[in-house]
Amino acid sequence: MQTPQGTGTAASTPRGSSQNGQNGQQQQQYLPQRLNGEWQSNRDMKKRREMIQHIVRLLKQKDKNASPEWLQKLPQMVKQLEVSLYRNAPSFEAYADTGTLKHRLQLLAMEIARKTDASKSGGSGSGS
Repeated sequence: MQTPQGTGTAASTPRGSSQNGQNGQQQQQYLPQRLNGEWQSNRDMKKRREMIQHIVRLLKQKDKNASPEWLQKLPQMVKQLEVSLYRNAPSFEAYADTGTLKHRLQLLAMEIARKTDASKSGGSGSGS
């Protein structure tokens, strides 16, 4: 995995990292909140809102007989899914690709399930 070169602008710098030379670069490498590729921007908000609507439509299509409780939780759930897709995408183009959206959501759901299972079994993977 390549790291971006020369993209250390204030808009793309993760929260809590410093801008002072080499120390700032080393600190950025270890921050868990770091965005993938550091391409994300506030200018993406219009497209992000559109993606949220796409996700809502996909999930409602999948479960047409959804319970009122599920529908009530849907907005918050969709926002969390969208943030994960946005943070993990290698580029804006990959993030905005609605042709792969369903597949990326399926992968994300499997990752969430795997993490949930691991936390239930103590993270060892050898649940009894």
